[in-house]
Amino acid sequence: MDLGLKDKVVVVLSSAAGIGKGIATEAAREGAKVVIATAPAFRDDLEKAQADIEKETGNKPFCFYYDVLDDASITKMIDEAAAKLGGIYALVNHCPGPKAGSFEALTEDDWADGYQKCLHSYVTSIRAALPYMKKAGEGRILNSTSSSIKNALDNLILSNTFRMGVVGMSKTMAREFGPFGILVNTMGPGRIYTDRIKYLNGIRGEKIGLTEEEYTKKDSANFPQRRYQSTDEYGRTAVFLISPANGSVSGQAFLDDGAMTTAY
Repeated sequence: MDLGLKDKVVVVLSSAAGIGKGIATEAAREGAKVVIATAPAFRDDLEKAQADIEKETGNKPFCFYYDVLDDASITKMIDEAAAKLGGIYALVNHCPGPKAGSFEALTEDDWADGYQKCLHSYVTSIRAALPYMKKAGEGRILNSTSSSIKNALDNLILSNTFRMGVVGMSKTMAREFGPFGILVNTMGPGRIYTDRIKYLNGIRGEKIGLTEEEYTKKDSANFPQRRYQSTDEYGRTAVFLISPANGSVSGQAFLDDGAMTTAY
């Protein structure tokens, strides 16, 4: 199936590794002009991702840098990518996960950090990309979040709070942007063995006297598929949603979780 992404400009934030890299890889496989982006401190990781994606797909992505905590740098990166590549067709928002912890354990700084990373950075990037999409008369926005949009996660109150803000924002934007040919969706993973999940599994395992490795083995056995999902599986679903092949799915919140959650 041709998704129609060839030569379309696709910007994937926080894409030096993990889920973001998985989405970028699948977009590159479809022939898109893919922008991968991360903080300058992770330049080596982004350049490795660029090389890995080119090797796997034959399509070399473009590297750009920004600071998720700095709105001006997000806007500058979006504008620079649009200027270099000729506009923006699709924007995939993805961010570093917020700090784990209970309500009483987290500080005001932790709340401010979680808000900026998980919600306000998305507002900023969308505000920057929207004029290019409106000018072209088409566009796709996918806001990558967490399974917490369907099922609240213990010890992750920041994720539970701000990810739901993204869902409400996306639903509203889908209705506001629809007349301009722009579709907006939210998507979350189940359990994918990224550095973020390794960190969280370490915390979860410690609470019950298990190592991270022991907890991960035990946890994955409880899933209907008896395994975690992969970044390429998540990436393929994401890329359909941001492609011209998706002509009407908008305002929705999806999980690519292998039936992990029991919520509807």
